[in-house]
Amino acid sequence: MLVKDVMTKDVKWVEVPGSRAEALELLRKLGASAVPVVKRGTDELVGMVTLRKIFETPDEEQLAMLVDRDVPSVAVDDKLEAAASQLLKARVRRLPVLKNGKLVGIITVRDIVYRALAEMNIEKPAADYIRPHVIAVWDGTPLKAAVEIMDLSGFRGLPVIDEEGNLVGIIDDSDIIKVSNVEVNSKMSQMAGRSEGDSWTWDSEARIYITKRKLKIPDKLVKDVMAKELITITRKTPVSRTAQLMKQHQVEQTPVITADGKLAGIVRDVDLLRALVK
Repeated sequence: MLVKDVMTKDVKWVEVPGSRAEALELLRKLGASAVPVVKRGTDELVGMVTLRKIFETPDEEQLAMLVDRDVPSVAVDDKLEAAASQLLKARVRRLPVLKNGKLVGIITVRDIVYRALAEMNIEKPAADYIRPHVIAVWDGTPLKAAVEIMDLSGFRGLPVIDEEGNLVGIIDDSDIIKVSNVEVNSKMSQMAGRSEGDSWTWDSEARIYITKRKLKIPDKLVKDVMAKELITITRKTPVSRTAQLMKQHQVEQTPVITADGKLAGIVRDVDLLRALVK
């Protein structure tokens, strides 16, 4: 399977020369944390611009000064394994796809999980790719504290346990954003990322950064906003079945539970990419 078989072809971009306002407007419209930047009049890739960079440089109006030009990319005819390896190596969730130096698509972690792994009948147990350490949060934790835990741990989603240590839910930053207000110069109420399985989904770094720096968080507890209907797997659940569950329920991680229902770990969509990499 090749990159072109699973990539998102309908790519939205901004152009240089251009402005900060143009980039921010497209990011808002897409509910995205990053978009490609191309040279005006061509489809030649210049780099990527991120919501985080825009937030960190509020006084810079020229788009050219906000672009990250040192971004990894893949070619349209590269093998899917090469794209998975590049995503893992660069620790990013999306890569520009080029053909003869021009931007023709975007390939993301979700593209690979939803459009490839879910269809490939990989029988390896997902537990082979389980996170060795789990950061869980008590259901009585204030949301503001949960945001700090997400930021410190680097996880956008946290399993939730009760006073007895039982798994009772999961909370991610999108749950918090939905009950809060984002402020980016002007207030944007309930600015949540899209849930479709394509390029335009928020990544953890940008979402948590926004949550911590730009969000007015209400005085609620984790149990007030967490997702209580859990999508879980066991240590024996195959990789492809796990990918199918993630696609069906539009989630990026799923807790792993033992036979008696106890939390054993968590598997993220990006972890499943390792099933393609030798």
